[in-house]
Amino acid sequence: KNLTDYGAFIDFGSFDGLLHLTDISWCRVRHTSDVLKVGQPITVQVIKYDPETKKVSLGMKQLQENPWETINTKYPVGKITKGKVTTIAQYGVFVEIENGIEGLVHISEMSWFKNNLSPSKILSVGRDIDVMVLDIDSEHHRISLGIKQTTPNPWKEFAESHKVGDLLEGVIKNI
Repeated sequence: KNLTDYGAFIDFGSFDGLLHLTDISWCRVRHTSDVLKVGQPITVQVIKYDPETKKVSLGMKQLQENPWETINTKYPVGKITKGKVTTIAQYGVFVEIENGIEGLVHISEMSWFKNNLSPSKILSVGRDIDVMVLDIDSEHHRISLGIKQTTPNPWKEFAESHKVGDLLEGVIKNI
């Protein structure tokens, strides 16, 4: 019947119900109009009814399997998987590893060398990348990912192949 920033009002003839933005999908929905259109028929579940105020709360995601219930077994910590960059922020990038599951790659987990580089200089929205699962908080629907962990740690390799007192040759670079 009507779309708002916080959800959609669903017409049931004699009354309306509210489908809140957070109950549309298990994945992040930025705006109701990204998923729903006025006049679109949908199937919803009643998740709350207040007889005093006559308010009906509805849910769509409750009719789907919750992907966060199996996240720990599907993506164990240390697993490398493919994902697509969905959002770039100053502090990192969000990467979707499957429909409904987005994780954050913090800027400190992007490169072994440059922790103060702008994420937009390294990646672009829509780019497919490899990421490693670093931490999962399934209760709060959060997953931490890393890009640098998909490649060997050059500091560890250096430490394994050189010891204090070794003489090395190098080239001076202007960076």
